[in-house]
Amino acid sequence: MLHGWGLADDALPAFRGLVRDRITDSGTGRVEVSALDGAERLRGAARLPAAVSVNTVPIASGTWVVDNLLRDAGIHTAPPPRPDCILYASMHSGIAPDVGFYRTHSGSIGYTRTRAPWEMAALPGSTTTSFTVRWDPRTRTTVPGRSLFVECWVDTSTIGPDTGTVALSCFYQADGATNSVEFGVDFKSDPQRASASSDGQFATQLFLTPLPVGRWHLGCFWSFNGTQPSARVFMSGPDGHYNEFNPGTLGGMPAGGTQLNYISLTSGLPVEAVQVSLTLTQPTRADFEGPTWQRGAVLDNLTSTLTAIPPTQGSAWEVISAVARAEQATASFDEHGIFRYRNNTRFTTPGNPVLTATSAREIAGLRVSEAIDSVRNVIDVPYSVHTIGSTRERFTETTRRSIPGFSTLTLTYNYDFTEYDSPPPIAYVTTTPSTTSRVRWSTTSDGSTGIHGRVESTTERDGATLRITFRNTGSSTVYMLTSGNVPSLSIYSVELANNGPSQRMLRRTDTTSVTRYGAQVYQVQATPWLQTSAAASSVASYLLAVASSPLPVLGDVEILPDPRIQLGDLVRITDTVGAALSTPAWVVGIRTSGDDQGRIRQVLTLRATLSPGPSTDQNLYPDPPIDPDARAVLAREGVRVP
Repeated sequence: MLHGWGLADDALPAFRGLVRDRITDSGTGRVEVSALDGAERLRGAARLPAAVSVNTVPIASGTWVVDNLLRDAGIHTAPPPRPDCILYASMHSGIAPDVGFYRTHSGSIGYTRTRAPWEMAALPGSTTTSFTVRWDPRTRTTVPGRSLFVECWVDTSTIGPDTGTVALSCFYQADGATNSVEFGVDFKSDPQRASASSDGQFATQLFLTPLPVGRWHLGCFWSFNGTQPSARVFMSGPDGHYNEFNPGTLGGMPAGGTQLNYISLTSGLPVEAVQVSLTLTQPTRADFEGPTWQRGAVLDNLTSTLTAIPPTQGSAWEVISAVARAEQATASFDEHGIFRYRNNTRFTTPGNPVLTATSAREIAGLRVSEAIDSVRNVIDVPYSVHTIGSTRERFTETTRRSIPGFSTLTLTYNYDFTEYDSPPPIAYVTTTPSTTSRVRWSTTSDGSTGIHGRVESTTERDGATLRITFRNTGSSTVYMLTSGNVPSLSIYSVELANNGPSQRMLRRTDTTSVTRYGAQVYQVQATPWLQTSAAASSVASYLLAVASSPLPVLGDVEILPDPRIQLGDLVRITDTVGAALSTPAWVVGIRTSGDDQGRIRQVLTLRATLSPGPSTDQNLYPDPPIDPDARAVLAREGVRVP
């Protein structure tokens, strides 16, 4: 359903949404319909990775959570995951992956919107010149096996002291035999270079002419002829710059086969939309630079960080609303169907009004009230500290399993909904991985002959259900057995430290306001989306800024209708005749109505940006809260008084 209004060719869209219900009245011939905006697209179950930082350094944020839920609903802020994606990390104010599993990270990490290729990018923080993140892929592929397409977006506008390089590696492991295939570009060296490597053998392409500065899309197609890898590098940059080449011969992988263990990113540049996908054929330029996508959302700078992404329940919209409430942010769809997430800083540091509106008639007078009930000058903000604990064996397969050639096996396990994610199982033959999920495959029914590089695994979590699908890539049957001839699959899960998360409270006070109005306490509702004292302090500072003194509310101000005005806009209302009003104010309510004669009325509810301050009373002094004569009254009653 589309709705718009305005004058003739100047009509502007006002609403875009889906019809939710309709009522038909045969007596009047009227049909009434109600519609819901883009929030309708977010009514599905919220799907978030339940992960904990390994070193108490934040791995996500409220903004990241919102972005992840939008992407899951098909609303994108950056190039989306490709089909058969096994890892996708947006890097939008968080390093946790949207597809795949977080493992670990090192180095200081910051985030930028101004230097981002699309929406927001991770970049080295103030104490390092590069950072590294490791993820477990959704699907552990094999060698020999399917090809991989790795890619990311970077911005080279300002490199500064950072390394100016970005590298993506796929780490394979078969017990003690470890190998990796790595692709990277160095934009800071002279000359600049792109390289690919396998088993420590490098092949490099030099660029004797400096590459243009700006947004770059980088990728590498890894294919395997048996256990021999080969690379095809793709680079698409500013001003139509495009480069595609084979860097040269690379080292081989173990002849007995191996499995993909983890994927690693090391970057000294702002990086965004990191992904690895499965593909059978080498991409063309059109494949690499496409497919086209449509932006459906705009985010904002982060105001809080998360050291853990807690398990969630409810719809995506309910979780987004909870995050927005925790951060005192706003989340809404505009008249074009674009989702906008805006933090609270715009309400504490108002800029220039976006529009000037004229009152429809003279404002005879304004009544400004000062009510202590609207004041909050002592703010208590609870927050929770999440610290990773140990891993423990959560599920153990007790049934002997086998997979015929070119077949699959799917196993499901039920979590408690409060539990955190389990890492995908690592395949082994002789060396049993400790304190992590693992599985062993054998070509014999007694488990005596283990094998590498034969079985892919795909691990997914949907709500409280863990689903693992194993795919036999060979023609003969394989058996899920240890060398001791017992079922080999063991799933470990991550736990928080004992009695975690710990609950804490932060209090902020505006002493000037307390002196004027007395202590007026406000207790913020506890939420899992505030996890640091800095985040709690940000919320408390915001609430004190807007509530420590009364902000006048101007109700029912009728203006000359203007379809451009939206909720949350900072506008200036002028009345040059009546109340002689010319003041900036936030739009906190809009009521628009029309009739069959084409007359439109628009009435605003406004909140001032600043308090007029307390009144000054000359030669008047407040009386104390206790009457000075009260002592004598108490003494006459026989009450002991000092």
